[in-house]
Amino acid sequence: MTLLIFLLILSILVLIHEFGHFISAKKLRVRVEEFGLGIPPRIFGKKIGETTYSINALPFGGFVRLYGEDSENPTEDQKTSPRSFLNKTPLQRFVIIVAGVTMNFLLAISCFYVLFLSTGFNSLSIPLFFDYKFSFGKSIPLNTVVSGFSDNSSAKNAGVKYGEAVISIDDVKVTNVQEIRDAVKDKPNQDVSVLLKDLRINSDKGLRRLVIRTIAGENGQGILGVYVSESVTLYYSNKITAPFQHSYNVLAYSSYAFKEFIKLSFKTKSVEPVSAGVAGPVGIYSVIGSILSFGGKDAVLGLVDFIGILSLSLALINILPLPALDGGRLAFITAEIIKGKPIDQRFETTIHKWGMIFFFGLLFLVTIKDIFNLLPIKG
Repeated sequence: MTLLIFLLILSILVLIHEFGHFISAKKLRVRVEEFGLGIPPRIFGKKIGETTYSINALPFGGFVRLYGEDSENPTEDQKTSPRSFLNKTPLQRFVIIVAGVTMNFLLAISCFYVLFLSTGFNSLSIPLFFDYKFSFGKSIPLNTVVSGFSDNSSAKNAGVKYGEAVISIDDVKVTNVQEIRDAVKDKPNQDVSVLLKDLRINSDKGLRRLVIRTIAGENGQGILGVYVSESVTLYYSNKITAPFQHSYNVLAYSSYAFKEFIKLSFKTKSVEPVSAGVAGPVGIYSVIGSILSFGGKDAVLGLVDFIGILSLSLALINILPLPALDGGRLAFITAEIIKGKPIDQRFETTIHKWGMIFFFGLLFLVTIKDIFNLLPIKG
């Protein structure tokens, strides 16, 4: 079931993005040669009209192939045909490229609105790994979210995860870092029962209990070896603008958190902070499995929220001015407008090809990281 849901979500995200490119190209009379789900080699293809619709072997992406696009040596017809992408004005090409990101944004808005209709316009809990003030909504805080681990952390070895909230220790409720310290300081090298909550789930189904053996700190007092920060639930009073405000909040905080993770990695001389904040297909599969395990309405709402966040993330990443991404193509169009004439097609195509190789390599490394994270911890 998890695999089917994973593939369905991935397909929705890709199809909605590529449909933006597809429909805008059609409206602007550009010939769409292929609409592909997944990355080649091709498994199945059927030509309808002038467009081939294909399903490809690697289900981690998709594409729309336009006549006159990404050709190192464009033919004379590709340069002059009114149906060629190359022969469209910079503004028309800009519209076609930005349409994919726009569709992802609209999907996120729709998901958040469905979520808010079910939760009374409250968001699901958002872990705050850094001090941050959201621009919109009323913040309702929770101050015991795991944001890191000390060296030789017994909590990490026991399976505590980034982003979980510590609710109680030995059935004593804790609401801040001092109360966590007080609950274990007199119990060095002893087992304690820790109640944790997955903040993506609003009900008690998000709770789990772990028995963790504390370690003795330098002063002889017991410690869990966790660093905690706060999380928030956001309440939006304006029911019309709420999904737009939440989208802005999510994008702004995600960008801020990623920059802070990079700074933390440099400070600690470790890639772990950045690695913890990045997930590939395997990591996404794992998250979906966790959400589905809660069942019922909680699982549905968790998936709706997750699809919205993924769609926003896809839009944000795609709009970055990097080779092979939509933002990289927009950068070349902008350069063309400034320069007053087209950029050499062979040069642009080569840049995008190298960009694609880089991103496939990055995807491979992130996937390996996610696989190792799923392996059981020994020791």
